[in-house]
Amino acid sequence: MQSKREDRGYELTLLPPLESLIPSDYPLRRLNQVLDLSFVHEAVRDRYCQDNGRPSIDPEVILRLFLLQAIAGIGHVRQLLREVQVNLAYRWFIGYAVDEKLPDHSTLSKALDRFGDEVFDELFARSIAQCQQSGLLEGKVLHIDATTIRADLDRDRVGKPDSPDPDARYGHFPDGKRHPGYKQHTVADDKSRVVVGLSVTPANGSEHNEAVSVLDEALERLERPPQAVCGDKAYGSGRNFEEFKQRGVRLVSPPLKPQTYTGDRYYSIEAFAYDEARDVFVCPHGKELKHVRTAPERGRRVYRALRADCRQCPLKSQCTAGKQRHLKVGPHHAGLVKLRTDSKTESFKKLYASRAPNIEGVFAEAKQWHSLGRAWRRGLTKMRVQCLLIAAVLNFKRLAAAQRPLSSLFTLLQALWRAILGPHRAITDSHGKLRFVHSQLR
Repeated sequence: MQSKREDRGYELTLLPPLESLIPSDYPLRRLNQVLDLSFVHEAVRDRYCQDNGRPSIDPEVILRLFLLQAIAGIGHVRQLLREVQVNLAYRWFIGYAVDEKLPDHSTLSKALDRFGDEVFDELFARSIAQCQQSGLLEGKVLHIDATTIRADLDRDRVGKPDSPDPDARYGHFPDGKRHPGYKQHTVADDKSRVVVGLSVTPANGSEHNEAVSVLDEALERLERPPQAVCGDKAYGSGRNFEEFKQRGVRLVSPPLKPQTYTGDRYYSIEAFAYDEARDVFVCPHGKELKHVRTAPERGRRVYRALRADCRQCPLKSQCTAGKQRHLKVGPHHAGLVKLRTDSKTESFKKLYASRAPNIEGVFAEAKQWHSLGRAWRRGLTKMRVQCLLIAAVLNFKRLAAAQRPLSSLFTLLQALWRAILGPHRAITDSHGKLRFVHSQLR
């Protein structure tokens, strides 16, 4: 029989507690179980007047709203509050009742200026610490890379004195074009993909120059240095090799191929053996090229052979068209030589093969699900807050997922127990002894 639902209109309804309406396996509930915000009130105490003025919105509520923005990937605060208004799970997450009035959007904007980025940096640091304490973070191999983030800025106002976003700069984006934006430099664990370090620069920031600082940030938060850090060829330099080695870390990054102004006509620098102890190069014929000067503008070191050695050399036609051979190398050439040697080993190749699936997967998740691809606000500090929030959410997701198998295992054991018993179930009699009875007899 066809029927039609009657419009019940408005009527008084007594709702159960919001807690009972959120499924036990709901992602937001599982994430909330690993979320520890007990530090928030003490962290922002000096940013509030403690004995005067109107009562503030609870700082923990504000931080939970910002976390919701990162979890749901909502770029605008007004839209975020509209979603919280109608979403019971979101209200439960921030601790607000169904009929409780939400904070105004301006409150969140003012709170962001009041908090700065220290509170969000602490949140990110705690997410890493929790992953370490749970055994989720292995830390033996890390991956380093950078991703670009579009700024909310017109192209014709980049770098101008009146620009609404004075920190955004042009950078190269995956579409092959230059856009105004920022760049997030990230270090992530190989096994768990937990983000252990990040820094934010304008989009024209160099991965090569930022590598050491973002690694140092990660090392401060890890219990022990990693064995290796993998990066693409943007990081493969002698300077980075030497800096990483000083920290006890192996750099796994393809070095730049040696180039010479003569192309393939003459010997490249790889044909010359470098003696680091004596600071000389030895040519294919066994003659030495000694250091003669250092270029002041780039610090490049110039080595030169003797004219007499080159004049009598039977290999001169394969080496140079001049009277003597010159070599120009960077100040960290010794490190570059070692990196090139290491790059030919099987262990290097195996480690490097694991780089792209891990670090690129972190960026893809952050951009597709948590809105990292576009800046929510303007300015380098607020861009950093966005990156810290999203990185912390990624880590808490990993932590929540790692704890889930324990409950799943318990459920599986229950199912196996029921399968073994079949139609029977276990009870205890009046003497405390375990008995099995048929379920239909009870």
